[in-house]
Amino acid sequence: MPLMEITLKKIGEKLFTGYLYLVGLWVVSALCFQLFFVYLIASGQEERASRYSNEITWKIDGRFKNNPDNIWYEGPVK
Repeated sequence: MPLMEITLKKIGEKLFTGYLYLVGLWVVSALCFQLFFVYLIASGQEERASRYSNEITWKIDGRFKNNPDNIWYEGPVK
């Protein structure tokens, strides 16, 4: 095999491995986030869990784009 093919194959393997690590990290983060909310509910802190949930929803959901804290906020047109 020529040197170029070997190099490209190694780069492809490294990129694929990096992608798998990122996906694994994303899944572990999501599970930790979910377990945190399970802990809040199990320990009787439903109000705190609701507050966090609402805050995340208001920041991300497009229905609340008139709120300056929302990521979709467009602001007044100048």
